[in-house]
Amino acid sequence: MRNNIIAIIAISFLTVGALWGVGNLLNPQEESGTKVESILLIAQRSSFNGTNPDIHVGVNVPAKLVVCNEDTVTHDLRVDEAKNGGITPINTAPLRGGQDFLTAIVAEKPGTYEYYCSYHLGMRGKIIAQ
Repeated sequence: MRNNIIAIIAISFLTVGALWGVGNLLNPQEESGTKVESILLIAQRSSFNGTNPDIHVGVNVPAKLVVCNEDTVTHDLRVDEAKNGGITPINTAPLRGGQDFLTAIVAEKPGTYEYYCSYHLGMRGKIIAQ
C-alpha cells in the first residue's frame, strides 16, 4: 500500500513537471528588463569549482544557482538558516555523480553566509551579499 502511494505521488510530480515544461515551451515568458545572474558550482575532487570560490550576490536580487556533481562520490550543497534570517536556506539533498540541482540564492540582508558539502568538511565557501 505504501509503495503504491509513493508511486502515485512520484507520477503526479512527473506529470505536473512535464505539463509545466510543455506550457513554458508553448508560451515563453517575455523578457523583462531584469537579468538574473547565473552561478555554476561543479563538485569534483572534494571542492566546488576547484577552489570553493566566494559567491557575490545582491541583496533582494535572486541569483540562479546550478550545482553539478561531476565526481564519482556523492556530494550536496547546503546553506543553513542564518541567525539574522538574511538568506534563504538551501539543501540540494544527495547528488550522485552526473546529477545536478537548480535553485536560487536569495539574500534578504547584507552579510557573509557559508555554503558547504555536508559529506566533505573541506568543501566550504562563502556567499557575500551586498
